[in-house]
Amino acid sequence: MKKKLTVLILFLSIGFTAIAQKEINNYKYVIVPLKYDFLNEKDQYRLNTLTRHLFKQKGFVTFFDEEQFPEELNKDRCKALFANVENAKGGLFATKVDITLKDCFGKEVFRTETGSSRKKDFKEAYVEAVREAFSSIEVMDYEYQPSEEKNEKDDDVIESAVDIVEVEAKESEVKPSTESVDIESKDTTLYAQEKPYGYQVVDATPKVVMQLLNTSAQNVFLVKDKNAIVYKEDDFWYYSENNGELKEPKTLDIKF
Repeated sequence: MKKKLTVLILFLSIGFTAIAQKEINNYKYVIVPLKYDFLNEKDQYRLNTLTRHLFKQKGFVTFFDEEQFPEELNKDRCKALFANVENAKGGLFATKVDITLKDCFGKEVFRTETGSSRKKDFKEAYVEAVREAFSSIEVMDYEYQPSEEKNEKDDDVIESAVDIVEVEAKESEVKPSTESVDIESKDTTLYAQEKPYGYQVVDATPKVVMQLLNTSAQNVFLVKDKNAIVYKEDDFWYYSENNGELKEPKTLDIKF
Protein backbone atom coordinates (compact mmCIF):
# COMPACT_ATOMS: atom_id res chain seq x y z
CA MET A 1 0.00 0.00 0.00
CA LYS A 2 2.81 2.37 0.95
CA LYS A 3 4.60 1.60 -2.35
CA LYS A 4 1.45 2.40 -4.37
CA LEU A 5 1.02 5.67 -2.47
CA THR A 6 4.63 6.65 -3.19
CA VAL A 7 4.18 5.90 -6.90
CA LEU A 8 0.95 7.97 -6.97
CA ILE A 9 2.61 10.95 -5.29
CA LEU A 10 5.55 10.73 -7.70
CA PHE A 11 3.14 10.55 -10.67
CA LEU A 12 1.18 13.59 -9.48
CA SER A 13 4.40 15.50 -8.81
CA ILE A 14 5.66 14.82 -12.34
CA GLY A 15 2.27 15.85 -13.73
CA PHE A 16 2.19 19.15 -11.86
CA THR A 17 5.80 19.89 -12.86
CA ALA A 18 4.94 19.27 -16.52
CA ILE A 19 1.96 21.66 -16.31
CA ALA A 20 4.08 24.31 -14.58
CA GLN A 21 6.86 23.91 -17.14
CA LYS A 22 4.43 24.41 -20.03
CA GLU A 23 3.24 27.64 -18.42
CA ILE A 24 6.78 28.81 -17.60
CA ASN A 25 7.80 28.28 -21.22
CA ASN A 26 5.38 31.08 -22.17
CA TYR A 27 7.60 33.61 -20.40
CA LYS A 28 10.73 35.18 -21.80
CA TYR A 29 11.72 37.36 -18.84
CA VAL A 30 12.37 36.85 -15.13
CA ILE A 31 12.60 39.82 -12.74
CA VAL A 32 14.59 39.30 -9.54
CA PRO A 33 14.28 41.72 -6.59
CA LEU A 34 17.48 43.40 -5.49
CA LYS A 35 16.53 42.74 -1.85
CA TYR A 36 14.83 39.74 -0.24
CA ASP A 37 12.43 40.41 2.63
CA PHE A 38 14.17 38.04 5.06
CA LEU A 39 17.52 39.86 4.69
CA ASN A 40 18.54 43.32 5.85
CA GLU A 41 20.54 44.58 2.87
CA LYS A 42 20.30 44.67 -0.90
CA ASP A 43 22.03 41.70 -2.51
CA GLN A 44 23.15 40.45 0.90
CA TYR A 45 25.46 37.42 0.62
CA ARG A 46 25.21 38.07 -3.16
CA LEU A 47 22.07 35.90 -3.13
CA ASN A 48 20.15 38.14 -5.53
CA THR A 49 23.05 38.13 -7.97
CA LEU A 50 23.25 34.35 -7.64
CA THR A 51 19.52 33.98 -8.36
CA ARG A 52 19.75 36.19 -11.44
CA HIS A 53 22.80 34.25 -12.64
CA LEU A 54 21.04 30.90 -12.27
CA PHE A 55 17.99 32.04 -14.26
CA LYS A 56 20.25 33.51 -16.96
CA GLN A 57 22.09 30.20 -17.22
CA LYS A 58 18.74 28.47 -17.65
CA GLY A 59 17.98 30.65 -20.68
CA PHE A 60 15.74 33.37 -19.26
CA VAL A 61 16.34 37.05 -19.99
CA THR A 62 16.77 38.21 -16.41
CA PHE A 63 16.81 41.64 -14.76
CA PHE A 64 16.93 43.09 -11.28
CA ASP A 65 13.74 44.99 -10.42
CA GLU A 66 15.73 48.25 -10.27
CA GLU A 67 17.35 47.82 -13.70
CA GLN A 68 16.34 49.45 -16.98
CA PHE A 69 13.98 47.11 -18.85
CA PRO A 70 13.65 46.66 -22.63
CA GLU A 71 10.79 48.52 -24.33
CA GLU A 72 8.49 45.51 -24.72
CA LEU A 73 8.78 44.72 -21.01
CA ASN A 74 8.17 48.35 -20.06
CA LYS A 75 4.97 48.25 -22.10
CA ASP A 76 3.78 44.95 -20.66
CA ARG A 77 5.12 43.64 -17.34
CA CYS A 78 2.96 40.55 -17.81
CA LYS A 79 5.61 39.22 -20.18
CA ALA A 80 7.77 38.51 -17.12
CA LEU A 81 7.76 36.16 -14.16
CA PHE A 82 8.70 37.63 -10.78
CA ALA A 83 11.17 35.48 -8.84
CA ASN A 84 11.60 35.48 -5.08
CA VAL A 85 13.52 33.56 -2.45
CA GLU A 86 11.70 32.85 0.82
CA ASN A 87 12.74 31.34 4.11
CA ALA A 88 11.09 27.93 4.44
CA LYS A 89 9.61 26.45 7.61
CA GLY A 90 11.50 23.99 9.74
CA GLY A 91 14.84 25.75 9.64
CA LEU A 92 15.71 25.38 13.32
CA PHE A 93 18.89 23.40 12.72
CA ALA A 94 19.27 24.12 9.02
CA THR A 95 18.94 26.99 6.57
CA LYS A 96 15.96 26.30 4.29
CA VAL A 97 14.64 28.33 1.35
CA ASP A 98 12.08 28.09 -1.46
CA ILE A 99 12.22 29.87 -4.82
CA THR A 100 8.89 31.07 -6.17
CA LEU A 101 7.82 32.37 -9.57
CA LYS A 102 4.71 34.58 -9.82
CA ASP A 103 3.01 36.32 -12.72
CA CYS A 104 2.27 40.05 -12.90
CA PHE A 105 -0.98 39.57 -10.97
CA GLY A 106 0.71 37.86 -8.06
CA LYS A 107 -0.48 34.35 -9.00
CA GLU A 108 2.08 31.72 -8.03
CA VAL A 109 3.12 29.84 -11.16
CA PHE A 110 5.79 27.62 -9.61
CA ARG A 111 7.41 26.86 -6.25
CA THR A 112 10.58 24.82 -6.01
CA GLU A 113 11.32 22.00 -3.64
CA THR A 114 12.89 23.34 -0.46
CA GLY A 115 16.65 23.77 -0.59
CA SER A 116 18.54 23.31 2.66
CA SER A 117 22.01 23.55 4.16
CA ARG A 118 23.47 22.75 7.56
CA LYS A 119 26.53 24.95 7.17
CA LYS A 120 27.07 27.33 10.09
CA ASP A 121 28.31 30.26 8.02
CA PHE A 122 25.20 32.17 6.85
CA LYS A 123 26.61 33.15 3.48
CA GLU A 124 27.70 29.61 2.62
CA ALA A 125 24.45 28.16 3.96
CA TYR A 126 22.17 30.45 1.95
CA VAL A 127 24.20 29.99 -1.24
CA GLU A 128 24.04 26.21 -0.91
CA ALA A 129 20.30 26.26 -0.09
CA VAL A 130 19.46 28.51 -3.06
CA ARG A 131 21.44 26.32 -5.46
CA GLU A 132 19.71 23.21 -4.13
CA ALA A 133 16.26 24.82 -4.45
CA PHE A 134 17.04 25.94 -8.00
CA SER A 135 17.69 22.32 -8.99
CA SER A 136 13.87 21.98 -9.29
CA ILE A 137 14.04 24.53 -12.13
CA GLU A 138 17.32 23.20 -13.50
CA VAL A 139 15.73 19.84 -14.39
CA MET A 140 13.08 21.57 -16.53
CA ASP A 141 13.52 21.59 -20.28
CA TYR A 142 12.89 25.33 -20.61
CA GLU A 143 12.44 26.82 -24.06
CA TYR A 144 10.66 30.13 -24.63
CA GLN A 145 7.42 29.59 -26.54
CA PRO A 146 5.18 32.69 -26.89
CA SER A 147 1.58 31.82 -26.17
CA GLU A 148 -1.11 33.13 -28.51
CA GLU A 149 -3.67 32.48 -25.79
CA LYS A 150 -1.85 34.52 -23.15
CA ASN A 151 -4.02 37.63 -23.52
CA GLU A 152 -7.18 35.58 -23.05
CA LYS A 153 -5.70 33.85 -20.00
CA ASP A 154 -4.72 37.17 -18.44
CA ASP A 155 -8.30 38.45 -18.90
CA ASP A 156 -9.56 35.39 -17.02
CA VAL A 157 -7.10 36.06 -14.19
CA ILE A 158 -8.36 39.65 -13.90
CA GLU A 159 -12.02 38.60 -13.87
CA SER A 160 -11.36 35.92 -11.25
CA ALA A 161 -9.46 38.35 -9.03
CA VAL A 162 -12.29 40.88 -9.25
CA ASP A 163 -14.91 38.22 -8.48
CA ILE A 164 -13.26 37.11 -5.23
CA VAL A 165 -12.80 40.64 -3.85
CA GLU A 166 -15.71 41.51 -1.58
CA VAL A 167 -16.19 45.27 -1.36
CA GLU A 168 -18.51 46.45 1.39
CA ALA A 169 -21.13 48.88 0.13
CA LYS A 170 -20.93 51.98 2.26
CA GLU A 171 -22.60 55.34 1.82
CA SER A 172 -20.12 58.04 1.06
CA GLU A 173 -20.10 61.68 0.10
CA VAL A 174 -17.98 60.61 -2.85
CA LYS A 175 -20.33 59.11 -5.44
CA PRO A 176 -18.98 56.50 -7.90
CA SER A 177 -18.94 57.48 -11.53
CA THR A 178 -19.38 55.29 -14.59
CA GLU A 179 -17.16 57.58 -16.62
CA SER A 180 -13.78 56.27 -17.75
CA VAL A 181 -10.53 57.51 -16.32
CA ASP A 182 -9.28 60.71 -17.94
CA ILE A 183 -5.78 59.38 -18.54
CA GLU A 184 -5.15 61.52 -21.59
CA SER A 185 -4.85 64.74 -19.63
CA LYS A 186 -1.49 65.19 -17.95
CA ASP A 187 -2.93 68.07 -15.90
CA THR A 188 -5.45 65.83 -14.12
CA THR A 189 -4.30 65.08 -10.60
CA LEU A 190 -5.89 62.02 -8.99
CA TYR A 191 -6.02 61.12 -5.32
CA ALA A 192 -5.88 57.58 -3.90
CA GLN A 193 -8.00 56.87 -0.83
CA GLU A 194 -7.16 53.69 1.07
CA LYS A 195 -9.88 51.03 1.30
CA PRO A 196 -9.97 47.43 2.62
CA TYR A 197 -9.63 46.09 -0.94
CA GLY A 198 -6.93 48.57 -2.00
CA TYR A 199 -7.68 52.15 -3.07
CA GLN A 200 -10.41 54.20 -4.64
CA VAL A 201 -9.07 56.92 -6.92
CA VAL A 202 -10.87 60.25 -7.10
CA ASP A 203 -10.37 63.49 -8.97
CA ALA A 204 -10.61 67.01 -7.52
CA THR A 205 -14.43 67.11 -7.82
CA PRO A 206 -14.28 64.67 -5.92
CA LYS A 207 -15.54 61.86 -8.14
CA VAL A 208 -14.50 58.20 -8.08
CA VAL A 209 -12.82 57.43 -11.39
CA MET A 210 -11.58 53.91 -10.66
CA GLN A 211 -10.96 51.34 -7.93
CA LEU A 212 -7.57 49.66 -7.47
CA LEU A 213 -7.51 46.10 -6.13
CA ASN A 214 -4.49 44.87 -4.20
CA THR A 215 -2.23 42.16 -5.64
CA SER A 216 0.71 40.37 -4.07
CA ALA A 217 3.07 42.23 -6.43
CA GLN A 218 4.50 45.46 -5.02
CA ASN A 219 3.09 48.63 -6.60
CA VAL A 220 0.88 46.67 -9.02
CA PHE A 221 -2.93 46.98 -8.82
CA LEU A 222 -5.83 45.53 -10.78
CA VAL A 223 -8.37 48.08 -12.05
CA LYS A 224 -11.85 46.92 -11.03
CA ASP A 225 -14.24 46.21 -13.94
CA LYS A 226 -11.49 46.78 -16.51
CA ASN A 227 -8.86 44.55 -18.11
CA ALA A 228 -6.16 46.87 -16.89
CA ILE A 229 -3.49 47.33 -14.27
CA VAL A 230 -1.93 50.37 -12.60
CA TYR A 231 1.75 50.03 -11.74
CA LYS A 232 4.68 52.14 -10.58
CA GLU A 233 7.98 52.39 -12.41
CA ASP A 234 10.85 54.84 -11.87
CA ASP A 235 8.67 56.90 -9.48
CA PHE A 236 5.91 57.26 -12.10
CA TRP A 237 2.49 55.59 -12.13
CA TYR A 238 1.18 54.02 -15.34
CA TYR A 239 -2.19 52.74 -16.55
CA SER A 240 -1.95 49.74 -18.91
CA GLU A 241 -5.06 48.24 -20.54
CA ASN A 242 -5.47 45.07 -22.59
CA ASN A 243 -8.80 44.33 -24.28
CA GLY A 244 -7.44 41.80 -26.74
CA GLU A 245 -4.97 44.40 -27.99
CA LEU A 246 -2.37 45.88 -25.68
CA LYS A 247 -2.55 49.65 -25.59
CA GLU A 248 0.29 52.07 -24.93
CA PRO A 249 0.66 52.67 -21.15
CA LYS A 250 -0.52 56.09 -19.99
CA THR A 251 1.17 58.15 -17.30
CA LEU A 252 -1.01 58.95 -14.28
CA ASP A 253 -0.57 61.69 -11.70
CA ILE A 254 -1.79 59.91 -8.55
CA LYS A 255 -1.23 61.17 -5.03
CA PHE A 256 -1.16 58.32 -2.47
